[in-house]
Amino acid sequence: MRKLGLLFAYALLSYLLAGPALSAIRFKRFPHCPDGVVTKKTCECHAGDSGRYRFCHAGDNCDTFRGKCHT
Repeated sequence: MRKLGLLFAYALLSYLLAGPALSAIRFKRFPHCPDGVVTKKTCECHAGDSGRYRFCHAGDNCDTFRGKCHT
């Protein structure tokens, strides 16, 4: 029983230490894309001032009116 408790404590401690690092990667923000062809490796194509955006990659077309990328 003691081993199970130690294992649980170790797993909980590992989760608490790794959680902030994983969320930093998951919620990484990129610079805004200009309207038209994207030249940056990755950027966010925003729809005006709204919170909607999509990730665009080099070679895509960013439509800032709709906040979408087209290949």
